[in-house]
Amino acid sequence: MVFLPPYSPDLNPIEFIWKSIKKVISREFIVDLNHMKEIIIDKFRKYSSQISFAKGWIEKFIDEGHKLEILGS
Repeated sequence: MVFLPPYSPDLNPIEFIWKSIKKVISREFIVDLNHMKEIIIDKFRKYSSQISFAKGWIEKFIDEGHKLEILGS
């Protein structure tokens, strides 16, 4: 478990997922609200299940010497 500083969305992995979803939606022609919901659900499942999101976050914020408190260390 990693404790993040308060008010630090740039350190929160879910923010990277939402950023990617927003980018996809901005390039899509949205027919209606249900279409938008389908895209969001599909992309959320895709991105949140990808190891690369978590791996990239870990490499960027933990392995590069960022001073985050890691439980048990």
